[in-house]
Amino acid sequence: MLFIPRSALAVLCATFAFNAQAAGPSGSAADYGVPATHSAAARSITIDSSTRHINVTRGETITIVRDGQRFTWQVDTYSNRSVFALAEIAPKSMQADGIKVYIAGNPLYAG
Repeated sequence: MLFIPRSALAVLCATFAFNAQAAGPSGSAADYGVPATHSAAARSITIDSSTRHINVTRGETITIVRDGQRFTWQVDTYSNRSVFALAEIAPKSMQADGIKVYIAGNPLYAG
């Protein structure tokens, strides 16, 4: 029979419990999803100076295009957030100030 001292067992349980906690928002672009390859995008959205918002679906991978620049993002917001500023995820060189991203729930995950 295997003997594990109670103190070692307590430390082991505490370690697992601490590591199992979900991470909170980090205040970074990671709170809104992750960068993706251009080939993974389901669609492309072109923005310009008149764009005030774009609509996406949670889990969708999109390419944002402006003035010859582009980036691709898989949208997955922390805590099912439904709106954020595009400037939070856009490259600093891309003008995205004042544009909101509205996220619809994904019907594949509706219960």
